[in-house]
Amino acid sequence: MKRRIALPLALVVGAVWALVQAPAPRSLAGYVPAGPLLVLEARDFAALLRDWNGSAEKKLWLASANFEVFSRSRLYQRLAEAHKEFAAAAGFPPDMSLLDSAAGDESVLALYDIGKLEFLYITRLPSARAIETMLWRTRGNYETRQAAGVDYFVRVDPVSRRVAAFAATNDYLLIATREDLIPAALNLLAGSGGSAVTSEEWYAAPVRAARQRGELRLVMNLAALVRSPYFRSYWVQRNTSVVSQFHAGIADVFRSPAEIREERVLLRFGQAPPAVRSAVMGQALQMVPDDAGLFRAWANPTPEAALEVLVARVLDPQPGPERPSEIAPTAPVASVAGTEEDLETRIDEPPLARTGGRFDSAPLRKLFEAAGLQAMMETGATRVLPEGVFVNIDSAVALIASSDWDAGAVRNALSTAAETGPLGRIAFETSGRVLVIGNSAELVKKVATRAAGPAPNSGAAYAAAFNAAVERPNFERLTTLIDSVSSREPRGPERQPRFFSENIASLGRTLGRVQSMAVVREDAGNTVTETVTYRLGQP
Repeated sequence: MKRRIALPLALVVGAVWALVQAPAPRSLAGYVPAGPLLVLEARDFAALLRDWNGSAEKKLWLASANFEVFSRSRLYQRLAEAHKEFAAAAGFPPDMSLLDSAAGDESVLALYDIGKLEFLYITRLPSARAIETMLWRTRGNYETRQAAGVDYFVRVDPVSRRVAAFAATNDYLLIATREDLIPAALNLLAGSGGSAVTSEEWYAAPVRAARQRGELRLVMNLAALVRSPYFRSYWVQRNTSVVSQFHAGIADVFRSPAEIREERVLLRFGQAPPAVRSAVMGQALQMVPDDAGLFRAWANPTPEAALEVLVARVLDPQPGPERPSEIAPTAPVASVAGTEEDLETRIDEPPLARTGGRFDSAPLRKLFEAAGLQAMMETGATRVLPEGVFVNIDSAVALIASSDWDAGAVRNALSTAAETGPLGRIAFETSGRVLVIGNSAELVKKVATRAAGPAPNSGAAYAAAFNAAVERPNFERLTTLIDSVSSREPRGPERQPRFFSENIASLGRTLGRVQSMAVVREDAGNTVTETVTYRLGQP
């Protein structure tokens, strides 16, 4: 009888023990309450923070013109304002010393509202370290509340209504800027119920589709993000129309001494039909010269897209719209041209003016529509001219059609364009189904020659690469000349760094270890995968 009782009792005890000893969620995201827009996970946040603080890149960036411009931006001012409000709520500044003390190994940051900067941060931090943090030492200034049997602490700034809340339990430190997130997370930690972000499809679907978890993982609720006016205003790519076709995405970052690699997965809405893959993308990539500074290749480009690239890079390059100044205009000063008050105006030659009309693209468009384009490759490189002052940009575009090109028809279409607009020196070659058009006969021949022979297979829908190590010095040389001629910035402390030759160039110098960048995209219809690789030089 005792054995009969002991057996089910042992089973019950074993089951309870198994529940108590059940492994924790695969990531801390299992303790993040549902509803965020972004979830950023780190395998070892403290190590990443140490690497950044000890890096040459941090020192270079903080001293760069790029950071100077950023520090004047509206985004920076809003972040600085939020920083002050959080300091008032917390009772001390959230500076780097606080971040160092609160950085554990495995960590997660969930952002719930971009405009209000509502977030929850959870990190694995031994209890001995947690009680040494500034937060724990000042908990007497906070209101004490409880959830899942754990005390948590809340403080509200009466002026801004900003919230600072935190808790420490079982080697976890939790910090939030919205009070309800702390008790919800504590309930999830205790297994007391609640809905975690891992149960939401926008998070779960890309996690299932990801190949491997990296040192850093960012999971994105893209459908919710594009609805935010703050995202549309501050998203640096300004391509929300492209982003809006996806409902979720994930990016994993992997580091090694030789490279940083980012693996992305983007999920489209609905069941999109599989993308038509071009069997000739391998041939397009084969035509990239070994010394290319930049290349981009597309599978199945539309005639409009091919014409747009060809016009912009070879046939009729145009300057983009002038970047609006963020500096208030200075008061006008009356001066006479040629006097000491006006030494910038040239009086020995008339100002430059654009002449000629835009060329007629209709013949080329008709030609491309009939060709059945299967792939397109654009390549280019800068070249310092013999006098050592000016920099030329050699560009070429290769188009692979479904049938052989008619060289006469190509010549006629280009001749028509030359009669109606200001074309420069244009060279082209045809080789069967390959057409190459460029502004350098040498580059055109080099690309066309590489079209012969067997090509490797490629399932990519898009591929690109940039040789930063080679192109960076020429970029600075070229943009310094352009900015010095075109800039009209005020002098003195109001002067902003010139956009290309100082702002962007300083960012390039900050990232001087990056030798090259490459991206490969595969499109399966409802799933798009991208691999971005940054090759690194010696520190």
